[in-house]
Amino acid sequence: DDPDRVIDCLGKITSSSKLLLSLINEVLDMSKIESGRIVLSEEDFLLDSLFKDVISMIQPDLKRRGHTLNIHIETLEHEAVCGDMQRLQQIINNLLSNAIKYTPHGGTITLELSETRSPQQGYSTYRLVCEDFVFRVSDTGVGMSREYMGRIFEMFSRDQNSYKQGIQGTGLGMAITRNIARMMDGDIWVESTPGRGSRFTVTFNLRLRNQILPDSSVLTELPVLVA
Repeated sequence: DDPDRVIDCLGKITSSSKLLLSLINEVLDMSKIESGRIVLSEEDFLLDSLFKDVISMIQPDLKRRGHTLNIHIETLEHEAVCGDMQRLQQIINNLLSNAIKYTPHGGTITLELSETRSPQQGYSTYRLVCEDFVFRVSDTGVGMSREYMGRIFEMFSRDQNSYKQGIQGTGLGMAITRNIARMMDGDIWVESTPGRGSRFTVTFNLRLRNQILPDSSVLTELPVLVA
């Protein structure tokens, strides 16, 4: 007979269940990565659709924290690509979620995407920056110490600021992000200034749709000399 109390409890149950599910998924993903059991899928998708899906998922958190999200897309020649859309979505979501968590109320988060030619025929290299987390993702958050920047991509590593501010997480998100980026022939690095924010940059290769790739079957079973 207490509707307000019921609504409050249901909200906490929903929030806790989402956190529990994310913890389980991150531990399972790290286990798969360590055992070499993650295989990237190949599916056709549009980068525009990918960004729309991610933004729609994080929109409630942006509003709740009063953040402004700026998106800059430049030199994007190929929007139709082929690759593992779900894993790429996971990378972007990890970066933006961290940016939202570590940026004080009313902050600004910037997401940038650009494209350059890849040395691999039929592929393009994409650069994503997120500021206080960058594809490039960047933010105006709390930033991090130089000491923590050296181990941010290690498993279960968390900054002391996250404990002080009561921010929840496993410390696996960045380790998973780096592994997935490297599986896509890319990488991730970070720049940060305490009290001023952070910038994460991710690169990854995606195959261009409707591209004819060279026939590699002629190389099967040929001897190789590595010097």
